[in-house]
Amino acid sequence: MQKKFKKQKGFTLIEVLVALTIFTIFITVISSTYIDIARSQRDTNLIKEIYSETRYLFGIITDEAKSKTIDYGCPANRTIVDDESSSLINVVLSSNSCNELNTMPRERFLALISYDGIERVIFKIEDKADSGDELGMNKIKDIFMYKEKFNGQSWESEAGYESGYQQIELKSMQINGFVFDVTPLIDPFNPDNVGCGPVQFQPSVSIYANVIGSNEAAGNFNFNLQTSISSRAYNQETDL
Repeated sequence: MQKKFKKQKGFTLIEVLVALTIFTIFITVISSTYIDIARSQRDTNLIKEIYSETRYLFGIITDEAKSKTIDYGCPANRTIVDDESSSLINVVLSSNSCNELNTMPRERFLALISYDGIERVIFKIEDKADSGDELGMNKIKDIFMYKEKFNGQSWESEAGYESGYQQIELKSMQINGFVFDVTPLIDPFNPDNVGCGPVQFQPSVSIYANVIGSNEAAGNFNFNLQTSISSRAYNQETDL
């Protein structure tokens, strides 16, 4: 007795090739989408890091600017200190840190002094060594901070600044441009300037910065940022 076998149909070579082609296209689309999403997520994280570090840098400066006022006596050869105990104004020699700023462009530093005139903080911008293009342009900037206090006879470094200016370390970004814009440039609280229209403004400082990513992955990011801080000091004499 002969058994009958049903003829089973299989995939033809053409059908297999078509299926593989569709599968390959599907995998390619999915992979490309995943790579784009991953790249977008990476870029977003890098932007967040840069903004976070920029806020950190701006926060250091703005906190000092809000708790102090523009030091119009720095750089200069004298600074006013209000002695509350005797109600006298004492003229003291400016510190060496202030005198060093005499040759620095005004937009490269910011000197702030406490309302009682005995605590000072200075920020300064310098070109980073071995940076810039073949023409020596577009140099990366480093920002430094220094704190000192008047001990009644002279200025002395505060704790942590005995060796001088300390660099503010940045990891996720580099400073491509940084400018301090102080307004007005002449002390509005100086009695000699009372009544001078262009001078009679509350002291303020605007900060303009251009920051870029500090590594290859973030190298394409370039941001222009700015902020302004008005002094909270009123009727303060910081220079005679």
